[in-house]
Amino acid sequence: MAAVALQPAVQAPLAQPSTFEDFFRRHYGRVYGLLYRVTGSAHDAEDLAQEVFFDLSRRGQAMWDNPATAGWLWKAASHTALNALRGERRRQGREERAARQAEPVRLLAERDEDPAGNLERRERQEAVRRALGELPERDSLLLLARYSGLSYAEVADALQLNAASVGTLLARAEKRFKEVYETQESQETTP
Repeated sequence: MAAVALQPAVQAPLAQPSTFEDFFRRHYGRVYGLLYRVTGSAHDAEDLAQEVFFDLSRRGQAMWDNPATAGWLWKAASHTALNALRGERRRQGREERAARQAEPVRLLAERDEDPAGNLERRERQEAVRRALGELPERDSLLLLARYSGLSYAEVADALQLNAASVGTLLARAEKRFKEVYETQESQETTP
């Protein structure tokens, strides 16, 4: 048998670690596209893409050299876009509430000259008050705070609750309120 001469394997030069700029150039278009589709605004999409990539850059090279980062980037961009939409809706709501509050307060008689309409409105208001009175105190406070225009964070602060639980607690309070209110209505209509 002939001896096979083993030659040392030629090693390919180690790839230079990618730079953040390389990563940015590779993924910016996809992130921007997602953000643009969600927000509908080129300006907003650019701003949000910068936020996403800035957050990534602060995490260091180990993060952007990781193959799993592309998935993280997509998820981060999705969350950023949805948060931007929620923020825009909150801003619009605040502006609408401010506009309504700035409207001069008029007497009920000026708003509705129909005495039957006034009576019906007062009866509904009284029914709401009774239903709120039958709820546990925390539920009543949650509903009053939220429907007075406070944000979830403000409700949490005012009632000393975990901000993450306000939405769930509020949904439960609304459900209980609806049950109490409907029970009252059915009792009033039965002979």
